[in-house]
Amino acid sequence: MTKLPLPIDYNCNQGGGIFLVIYVDVLFVVNFFITYLLLLFTSLLLKRDKKIIHLLFASAVGGLYSLVILADNLNFLVTAMGKILASFLIVFIAFGFIRLTVFLKSALLFYFSNLVFLGIIVAIQLIFKSSGIALNNGTVYFDISAKILLLSALFAYLISVAVIKIYNHTIEKKQIYSVTIDKNGRTTHLYALSDSGNKLKEPFSDYPVIVADKSKISFDAERVVPYNTVGGEGVLQAFKPDKVVISNGKNSFETDRVYIAMSSVESKDFSAIINPEILNI
Repeated sequence: MTKLPLPIDYNCNQGGGIFLVIYVDVLFVVNFFITYLLLLFTSLLLKRDKKIIHLLFASAVGGLYSLVILADNLNFLVTAMGKILASFLIVFIAFGFIRLTVFLKSALLFYFSNLVFLGIIVAIQLIFKSSGIALNNGTVYFDISAKILLLSALFAYLISVAVIKIYNHTIEKKQIYSVTIDKNGRTTHLYALSDSGNKLKEPFSDYPVIVADKSKISFDAERVVPYNTVGGEGVLQAFKPDKVVISNGKNSFETDRVYIAMSSVESKDFSAIINPEILNI
C-alpha cells in the first residue's frame, strides 16, 4: 500500500541534533480521512455503489496501520508483503469479495488511487519547498502540516473525480453492449446502454438490474424492483435469468448475478439500460 505523507514537527535537542515528534491522534485522523478519500475514488473507478459503513471501517484500519511508524518491533508490517496484506484487508472490508478477479481489480485500482493522490501531494510538497523529510521503518514522511496534507488530498480527490466523470460521460455516449438473456432454454437478444444513472438493485439479493424494454421481453415476472426518480417512485416487474451474456464486440462475459426489470425504453439505438456495476461483477 502506498504510504501518504504525514504531518511531523522537528525540534532541536540540547545537543543540537534533531528529533521527531509525531502526534498519534493527528497521525491516525489524517490517515483515516485520506484512506476514506482513496476508497471513495476507488469506488468511483469501480463504478460500484459504496456502503459508507464499510468504507468507514476500512478507513479506520488505514488509520491504525499508519501507526506502525511508532512500532520498531513490528518489522513485518512495514515490509512489502506486510503492506500488501494491509491493503488487501482494507479493500476486502470496503468492497467485499465477489470473486478473485474482481477483488484483484479492486486492489489494483486502490493502488492506482494511492499513486494519483501521492503524486499530487508530492507536487504540492515541491511547490511549497518543504525541506523536512523523515525516514522510519522504511517509510518516507514529508514535513507537511496536517492542514496542507488534508487540503492536498481533497484537491487530488476533486480533480480525479472530475476527470473520471468527464471520461465516463464520453464513453457512455458511445458504449453500446450486446446482451443475450437466457432463461428456461429460451433466449432474447438486446442492445443495451451502460448508464451510471441506472443504480437499480433487486432488494433481497442486492444484484444489479438491467432495465429492458417490456415490448422485447416475453418472460414472466417473479419479483418487483422499487425505483425512485425525480419524476416519482414505483416498482418494476422483474425476473432472474439463468444467465446473461454481455459483449462489447471485443470482449464478452456471462453472469447470473443480475435481474431483468421490464419498462419502456424509448431509443432507436438500444432497448435496455445496464447498471454499470454489472460490468464489474
